[in-house]
Amino acid sequence: MNLRDFLKKVKNLPTISAVANEINTADKNDSLTAQSLGLIITRDPALTATVLKLANSAYYGMAREITSLDRAVTILGFDTIKHLALTISVFHVFKTQEGQIFDLKDLWHHSLGTGLAAKHLALHSPILSADKSLPEQAFICGILHDIGKIAFAQNLPGEMAEILKQTRSGTLAQHEIEKTILGFNHQKAGQAMADVWNFPEDYQTVIRLHHSPSAAAIDGDNPKVASLVMAIYLGNKIAKALHLGESTDPHMAQVTPEDLRSLGISKQSLPQIIHQIRDEYAQCLEAWSYDPMMHGLQAREPEDNPSTGSG
Repeated sequence: MNLRDFLKKVKNLPTISAVANEINTADKNDSLTAQSLGLIITRDPALTATVLKLANSAYYGMAREITSLDRAVTILGFDTIKHLALTISVFHVFKTQEGQIFDLKDLWHHSLGTGLAAKHLALHSPILSADKSLPEQAFICGILHDIGKIAFAQNLPGEMAEILKQTRSGTLAQHEIEKTILGFNHQKAGQAMADVWNFPEDYQTVIRLHHSPSAAAIDGDNPKVASLVMAIYLGNKIAKALHLGESTDPHMAQVTPEDLRSLGISKQSLPQIIHQIRDEYAQCLEAWSYDPMMHGLQAREPEDNPSTGSG
């Protein structure tokens, strides 16, 4: 099977809300403004309510209650509300269904941890922090990096069960086993899903290359994307090392000084970054559990080992 055959065969790829698609489409066309963003979100009452509940959570520390989307955009900023709406929409794709072959809640926690780790790496990277939008982009890419696994679980349960079995019992990484069994991996499937959802091409590239940062680095035409790929690659390692959720691939790998140097980050900065990731992860889970639709998301105590991660 190849990816094209898979996409033809699959009638029900996981979908995000029409509102998220509309936000992405307008953003792609450079027609998204603070006013139009608010109007788009208000077309989905449930999304509107969740955005406002999260905006009023302790995570954002607002002194006064935010009662309208216009106010939320004004106080928290256009990019924050845009990414919050998209994150909520992607969250619903991770809802565990009956008979699921792995726990999508664990994968959501891992994706959230990866996104937060990538965001803090970007904030500490002189390469990425120079553009104020890139840390939030790193967060969204981290949330999205493993979405291809959901397509496999929902549409190829037999093959996915075998992939997970071989991953847990062997030494090969999951994406390598996927390639052997399916002919393509979750990175390629995830890129296809992000394309269907109208996420930017840069995000699609990051999803496709998040296990292959060297491939992104070779393409010197877009250093921003190469740095985003490295942030997700390292964020994935760190999230797994700190047990922020559970990836479906248990294999671990070191965060090397060379990895950090590729983002302009010193080894000495890593403990501080780890501390910030842990703090925000706990705050973020508390904020998300504030909403009834997301009730039950519980933080898990991370291990005290900031120097290792996973591939």
